[in-house]
Amino acid sequence: CPESYEAYRTGLDTDRLQKRLEEFLQRETNALRLTEEYAKAVSLPKIRHFLEQELAYRMWRAQEQGLLYREQPFVLGIEAGRLDPDLPAEEKVLIQGIIDVFFIENGEIVLLDYKTDVIDSLEALWNRYSVQIQYYEEALTKLMRMPVKERILYSFYLEKYQ
Repeated sequence: CPESYEAYRTGLDTDRLQKRLEEFLQRETNALRLTEEYAKAVSLPKIRHFLEQELAYRMWRAQEQGLLYREQPFVLGIEAGRLDPDLPAEEKVLIQGIIDVFFIENGEIVLLDYKTDVIDSLEALWNRYSVQIQYYEEALTKLMRMPVKERILYSFYLEKYQ
């Protein structure tokens, strides 16, 4: 069990990782959870790059502790006026969605959303998705009864996160 990110990186066998990713895609295709077309569209180098990041190490540590949550559905009730000032403020609107991943680190939530948008910068990505992330944070805070300490967008296109 690597004690640090450096040990995690040193211990990564990129050839083995590539093979395991290919096997995973094949299993998903064979099980009909993924079409051949989508499987061919997956960029294994971009996934490998993600798995080499410190963020992936943090996720792995959380998984080892049973504190990694993926594809978490949620329903959040908000005042209608937050969506549109012309709607009656006293009415509630339900927002539902699926949070890509979050994990618990030192008793607080780290919220992560993956994006594949073709985009110029992380700033542009945040501008596009900040409201969505805000709803995710609100839902998680209520669901888990703990604060969100970090909100992260990972761009597979840019191969960066913030």
